[in-house]
Amino acid sequence: MALIANRRQPPALNPLTVIDRLIADVELTPTQYEEAKSSYEAVGKVLLGQSSPVRFLQPEVFPQGSMRLGTTVRPIGQDHFDLDMVCWLNGKSETISPNDAYEHVWNAIGSDETYRQMRRRKNRCIRLDYAVSRKFHLDITPAIPDLTTPNNKSLFVPDREMQIWCSSHPVGFADDWFKVASQTRPRFIITEVANRGTLVLAGSLEELPEQNAFEKTPLQRIVQMLKRNRDEHFEKDTDHRPSSILLTTIVTRSYLEEVKTPAKSLLDFVLAVIAKLPLYVGVLGAGQGTRYSVINPVNPSENFAEGWTHEHYIRFKEWHRLIVKRLNLLPEARGQGVDVMLTNLAEVFGRERVVSAANSLGVETNSFHKNGTLRVDRASGRVGATGSIIPATVYFGQ
Repeated sequence: MALIANRRQPPALNPLTVIDRLIADVELTPTQYEEAKSSYEAVGKVLLGQSSPVRFLQPEVFPQGSMRLGTTVRPIGQDHFDLDMVCWLNGKSETISPNDAYEHVWNAIGSDETYRQMRRRKNRCIRLDYAVSRKFHLDITPAIPDLTTPNNKSLFVPDREMQIWCSSHPVGFADDWFKVASQTRPRFIITEVANRGTLVLAGSLEELPEQNAFEKTPLQRIVQMLKRNRDEHFEKDTDHRPSSILLTTIVTRSYLEEVKTPAKSLLDFVLAVIAKLPLYVGVLGAGQGTRYSVINPVNPSENFAEGWTHEHYIRFKEWHRLIVKRLNLLPEARGQGVDVMLTNLAEVFGRERVVSAANSLGVETNSFHKNGTLRVDRASGRVGATGSIIPATVYFGQ
């Protein structure tokens, strides 16, 4: 047989299960998370301690970015994660300059002898480079309250190069918008086979937590999947790579729209969310003079696409078209065997990672390697049981 499962129902029959394992392999492991948590708390004690140089500014320390969202993905070509935290200066901050705020936090971190040797200046944050064995670094961003929007933790962060304050709202984005959205679960159409044809029942059913598809929420996994594929696609073109916050925003907007309509399956739902992403990039004008917008849902003054040029948009559309084309092969692989499904996944994520994920799920993939098991229709390019034989030496790239 092409497929031999060592555990209950063959999990690799569901492509989302393989994708889930693929993403799990490039996110923080439980051990790494605990190490990151310990490091985060240790830095917090230095910034909040009795002898801290910023103590008079009543600092608050909290995580932001992918660690707060639960969407960490290891950068391509690295074994280190970028983890983010904020040092929010509350007291007497209305008269503080961007440079002074930065220097206050820089000096506070340097008050610890160990961190003094680890710290490194970046434009909007201070980076702590840990030992190689830790496999992560911490970026600490100084911030002050945005007093024009009190009581909602909107804040300003310093841009050292431009010497200005930049508006941001990481807590509201993560806690009040993204996490709330991620708890809104897809619903699925209920069908029942009758004596004649298929009867579609009048209603839909909200899913139970998945046992054999996504271990995290669907929204978190979709974001992680797209971040990983984006990193691979733009590996040699980082200047045009969509930022993680922009990508997370348009994915969440698409998710919130698609979740309103019952889907046939979780896979169909995921494909629908991804297919609609360009609809959530605002386009004003035409050609080289076009302006683009992806507005922060909790801070309307912040445009995540403010720096986009026409070329950014073109490259984004090219990447989107390619991943949609490849992912749309997955439903067509239903019933054609595990080899076909793995081959289609390999087109998106790479052969080695797909095989590793399938093997870790207890699925035998020997036949995936054998010459002559898969064929391709030269006219359509579709992989399946008919067409020309695919040689075993074929490279299944990104």
